[in-house]
Amino acid sequence: MQLILMHIMINLISVASFGRASVVAFSVKQRALYNFNSNNLPRILGTRCFANTVGSSTETKADDDDVHRKHYAISGVGQRSKVTCKTNTNHILEADVPKKMGGGDEAPQPVEHLLAALVGCTQATAVYVGRMMKPRLIIEKIDFDIEAYRDERGALSLPITELPLIPARLQRVTGVVVVHFKDGVEVSEEQLRILGQQTEARCPVANMMHSSGCVMDIQWRNGADEY
Repeated sequence: MQLILMHIMINLISVASFGRASVVAFSVKQRALYNFNSNNLPRILGTRCFANTVGSSTETKADDDDVHRKHYAISGVGQRSKVTCKTNTNHILEADVPKKMGGGDEAPQPVEHLLAALVGCTQATAVYVGRMMKPRLIIEKIDFDIEAYRDERGALSLPITELPLIPARLQRVTGVVVVHFKDGVEVSEEQLRILGQQTEARCPVANMMHSSGCVMDIQWRNGADEY
């Protein structure tokens, strides 16, 4: 009888220990979903949290991810420093570098295209975010004034066989975004803050630049306060 009671107690202790371990493991995975940086914007990480349920499978997850996957495609031909690209949406883009860098200066620089992509992505995302807010914030137009810099040593350092010690990416992006809302719409400072924060977190270009380590220091202003 004593042996039976001891066996039951050992099993109960094992079950309790496993339960605690499962809870701890689940919490660690859940916390890994977001990594908050200095700008207090969530950076989506690769780790995702899934509960073990009957019928769940890696195939189902893969199918679900594929449904939400947005694809882009571009082809290009380069001659000397200039490249001409065509998107799968039938648009033409050209890039070149200034003459002092050995180029022909016949098109915007690649980094200027990057900043233009940031502006375009911010515009489209802000309109969406404003439309989804409650109450809705209807945006008439947005004025952008954006600057950026990088350390040229990241691209030009020698010898060319050694990786540069300084990153070639943009180090800092600064500027002002002035949002003009539909006439008669009053927007509080808190609403403008949410609009800016959610736009920067949801814009794929801004999110990518931010995750690279580039400091994004962009001020959002209400156009109604500019006059």
